[in-house]
Amino acid sequence: MVSAIVVRGLEDAGLKRFIPAFAAISDQAFLGLMMSDYPSHGVVDLEDKQKLFRLIKSISAASKASGEAPSHPAVEKPNALIDLDENDGDLLADAGVAFQLSPLSNQKGAAPPAAPTNNQDDPPKIRVVVRKRPISKKERERGDEDVVDVLTKSSTVVVNEEKVKVDLTKYVEKHAFKFDEALDEQVSNEAVYQLTVGPLVRTLFRSGRASCFAYGQTGSGKTYTMSPLPIRASADIFTYMAQQQYRDISLCVSCFEIYGNKVFDLLNQRKKLNILEDGKRKVVVVGLKEFTVDDVEGVKALIEESSKQRSTGSTAANSDSSRSHSIMQFALKRAAPVAPGGFRRGEEPPEPKVVGKISFIDLAGSERGADTFDNNRQTRLEGAEINKSLLALKECIRALDSDARHVPFRGSKLTAVLRDSFVGDQARTVMIANISPCSTSVEHTLNTLRYADRVKELRKDKADRTPGGVTPGDEAYYAAVARAAVPGPEPMERDKDRFDHRDRDRDRERDRGPDRFVSPPRQQGFRMASAAGAVSDTDGAAAALAERHDELMDSILLEEENLVAFHRAKLEEDMETMRQEMALLQEVDKPGSEIDHYVEQMTALLNIKRQGIQELQAKLDAFKAKLREEEALSRTVHKIRA
Repeated sequence: MVSAIVVRGLEDAGLKRFIPAFAAISDQAFLGLMMSDYPSHGVVDLEDKQKLFRLIKSISAASKASGEAPSHPAVEKPNALIDLDENDGDLLADAGVAFQLSPLSNQKGAAPPAAPTNNQDDPPKIRVVVRKRPISKKERERGDEDVVDVLTKSSTVVVNEEKVKVDLTKYVEKHAFKFDEALDEQVSNEAVYQLTVGPLVRTLFRSGRASCFAYGQTGSGKTYTMSPLPIRASADIFTYMAQQQYRDISLCVSCFEIYGNKVFDLLNQRKKLNILEDGKRKVVVVGLKEFTVDDVEGVKALIEESSKQRSTGSTAANSDSSRSHSIMQFALKRAAPVAPGGFRRGEEPPEPKVVGKISFIDLAGSERGADTFDNNRQTRLEGAEINKSLLALKECIRALDSDARHVPFRGSKLTAVLRDSFVGDQARTVMIANISPCSTSVEHTLNTLRYADRVKELRKDKADRTPGGVTPGDEAYYAAVARAAVPGPEPMERDKDRFDHRDRDRDRERDRGPDRFVSPPRQQGFRMASAAGAVSDTDGAAAALAERHDELMDSILLEEENLVAFHRAKLEEDMETMRQEMALLQEVDKPGSEIDHYVEQMTALLNIKRQGIQELQAKLDAFKAKLREEEALSRTVHKIRA
């Protein structure tokens, strides 16, 4: 049972009511608790979790330094979130340290923690966590309001969307979403780490494959959330590696980005990389440079270098939007055993074996299609490619959690390189959905929450699956929705049965074009308004044109790949033709050569070259026609919506 020191610490920290829950465990077990273990002891409130976490850290540090726990554990102030000012990477200089390393990691001479054992709680295959950022001063000055409520005890996010009735009176519609964890703006990065990546680190030392990715609109705090996680994880990894059984393991770090359909090494001067599949059906990023690091400072330096090399761009939604997916990978490698007698002369030592890998994925900023119509074509193409890869990522995660026999990792370059994170019994994934609280970003916020809800909708441990996964919440909310369908003061009819519609094609349409798809209540509202004459023909025309534009963008992306591949093939044919021409020239220079043979062969080669040029020109003209059509459609939709 716990000692009097721990009991006194719980009392001083305001956690006296939890003393019976910890009475049956030892001090060592108490100090080894992870934040994910707290609910099993009755600690579910986020504030209580933070108090308990700080108490455990304080007692651990004091016991290692002096051999006895302090009578009054020091209480640390939680790290406050900084003002992002709508920019993903705009960190305030006076925000202080974004996270604190564990006292065990900083304490010189501290004994390493116990090695991970198989009886520890195994994290679920997929966890979905939502984090709300604070509203900035600039947003308040321009009249933005906080429309997002985070209920941490029930892990629920409620979005209060202001809408307009047919008679032009305003009302608020509530959208409730329930996730594994819902974090408000007061939660520190350390708490985020303990709830998301912390449990994954243990699986790495059991031959696990893990991935953690942040999703959300630009300016919602993705980069701020993701930046400290690799550093904090590396500190825990090095602590584990200090154990005797892990002394032969090394940490290798790599970082690359996927921009459009191209892959670049962010730690090797943006060298272009190729993604291939070897004979063992393993996807390999050819040419990716890895760095072996042995301390946290080395990891920090690599992260800073990769951040400088990442692609950003300006969109209508954000002036500094991340236009690429950044992927940082930690690979734990164990050196192959050396046979007696060592290596033979000239023999290469065997490659180290990867025993664990974790990927930190900072996804490209997501904007609705409606926010990109006034951008240039390149930005629109980037947005279409981003949406395509996000859809493929979601499908892979769904397949992973449902133990599907086939995981569609070939859907995009992003999922192809993350294949080993999606297959196997030890594959684990954490999604962090970042949302903005602003009233002007409510559509972005709802789209992010719907995407996150679709990711977790096939969770087999969720017996009480929420209908439709579109506006999930408690039964009281659905009852209110059903009552709204009865004729009365509310003009918009809602039918609960429509929440049960789960057609996969409609799901895909939502992900491909978030601006074209609205939640069923809103869609039904538009139908009712249309019946009453509230929706004009212009809105219908804009929706039809937007749908046509999205289809055209998909076609352009596909034809772009085909055109480049055809051009590359023709260049190879031209090189072969050129070699034949050189051979003809050498032959015609010889004494006694037949000029008729030379003329005949040259005529045949020129015909081949002419035919190739004509084929390439035809494909190029067809592609240019699609580009002109896309430009015209984009301008038309923008004018209608302006």
